[in-house]
Amino acid sequence: MSKVEFAITIGNFDGLHLGHRALIETTLQASHSFAGKSALVTFDPHPQEVLGNRPVERINSRFHQEQLLKQAGLDEINTLPFTKEFSELSPEGFVRRFLVEPYNLSQVVVGYDFRFGCQRAGDFKTLETLGKQLGFLVQEVPPLQLGGRTVSSTLIRQMIRENQFEQLPMYLGRPYGIRGSVEIGDQRGRTLGFPTANINPNVNLALNKGVYVSRVCWQGKRFLGVTNFGTRPTFHKDQPLLETHLLDETIDLYGEIIEVQPLAFLRQVVKFSSPDELKSQIFRDIQQARNYLERSKLNGETPN
Repeated sequence: MSKVEFAITIGNFDGLHLGHRALIETTLQASHSFAGKSALVTFDPHPQEVLGNRPVERINSRFHQEQLLKQAGLDEINTLPFTKEFSELSPEGFVRRFLVEPYNLSQVVVGYDFRFGCQRAGDFKTLETLGKQLGFLVQEVPPLQLGGRTVSSTLIRQMIRENQFEQLPMYLGRPYGIRGSVEIGDQRGRTLGFPTANINPNVNLALNKGVYVSRVCWQGKRFLGVTNFGTRPTFHKDQPLLETHLLDETIDLYGEIIEVQPLAFLRQVVKFSSPDELKSQIFRDIQQARNYLERSKLNGETPN
C-alpha cells in the first residue's frame, strides 16, 4: 500500500490574515486534487526573535494563534522549534530534513516573499530547483491586494499600532481580538469596585499599552467593556495583561475562554499616586467608553 501524498505550506502565519488563508486554501485544493493530505509547517519562536535577538510584536496571543491554525481545515500542523542551529541549515538541508524525510511530499505551496535556509538564501526558484531534483511540485501564491494595499502581517501590525480597529476585518477576515483563558489575578480590580477578566497573551503583542473600549465574546454572546492592556505600574506589576471590566454585566468568567476585541483607544497607561486616584480615573474611563458607545450606536449591543 502506497504512502499518502502531502501538499504542504510553510511560513510564520502570524495573525492568520486573508493572505495566509489564500495560502492554506491553495494547499487544501492541491491535496484534494491528488486525494492526499494537507499540512502546515510553521516555527516557534518567530525566526526574527532568534536571528534579531529581540521580541517580535505578535498579532495574536499564543493560544489564539493555535486555535486559528487548528480551525483552518488542514490535516496536520507541524511547529518546528526555531533555534540558532536550525537557522544555519542550508536551504537543501531544510527541505530534505523537514519536508522530504517526514512526508511523502507531492507539492509545496509558498507565498511570494518566502525565504528559507541559512541567511534566507533560499527562495521560490531555489525550492523549484530542489523540487525537480527530489520529486515535488512548487506553487507560488501571489500577493493579495485589498484596498490598494498588500495584505501582510507587517501591515496588520502597523494598523494595530495605529488603532485602526474598524478597518482590520477587511484584511483579517474577522474582527481583531485577543483570545485566551481568564486567569485569577490579584483581585485588585474587585477591591476597587471594578472586577476584571484577565488574559495573559503569553507573547509580545503589537497592541499599544493603554485603555480601550472593548467588546468581549464568550460562548456566542457579546458584551461591552473597558480593557486595560499594560503592566499596572501603580501596583508595581511588570507582566502585561489584558484586564477587562464588563459594563452593566457581572459574570464569573474564571477559567473561561474569551476574546477581547478593542474598539477604540481611550488613553495611555499612567502610574497613579494612589489606588483612590486610579479609581477616579476608572470612573472617567467608563464614562468616556459610554460616550463612545453612544456615538457609535453600540450602546444597545446585547448578548446574541
